[in-house]
Amino acid sequence: MGNVVLYIATSLDGKIARTNDQLDWLFEIKGEGDNGYADFFQTVGAVIMGRKTYEEVLRLEDNHYPYANIPNYILTRNPDREAKHVTFTDKSIEQLIERLKQDVAGDIWIVGGGEVIKAAMEHDLIDSYEIAIAPVVLGEGIPLFPEGTKETKLRLTGQRASGQFVMVTYER
Repeated sequence: MGNVVLYIATSLDGKIARTNDQLDWLFEIKGEGDNGYADFFQTVGAVIMGRKTYEEVLRLEDNHYPYANIPNYILTRNPDREAKHVTFTDKSIEQLIERLKQDVAGDIWIVGGGEVIKAAMEHDLIDSYEIAIAPVVLGEGIPLFPEGTKETKLRLTGQRASGQFVMVTYER
C-alpha cells in the first residue's frame, strides 16, 4: 500500500498560483534538471487534483495531458464531464483515497490545489509533504494551505538545494 504524497511547488510566501491560477512565475526560476521530478513520478500509482488545477495543467501542456499512463481523478462538484485519461468525481477525498490505497500500486500523488490539500489534511490523509520552495514573493495568490486548514504537526525528513529551489520533505 503506497503513501499519499503532496508533491508541489510554492512561492516563498506560500502561494501555489497567482489569483488567476497562473504559474508563469514558477517557470522563470532555474532548478537543477527536473528537481527530482522523474524519480518521484516513478513511485506514483495514481494522481488526484482539483478541477482548476486540472484545467491549468491542460493549459500549460497545450491540451496534452502529462499523466495519461496512470489513473487520474479530478475532484469536482460537477462530475458529469468526460475526458480522455481522467475520471471526474464528486466523491469525498477520504472515500477516494481509501479505495485507491487498496486498488493502486504505488503512491497517490495529490497535485493540488489548495482546497484539495485542505480536505486531505482535514482527515489526516497526507503521509508525506514534498515541497519545492521557489525564491519569489508573489504578494498575493492561492495559498498552499488555505485559511481554516487543520493544524498539523510535521517532522522534517529531508532538505536539499536544487538550483534556486529548496526542496523540503516532511512526514506527518
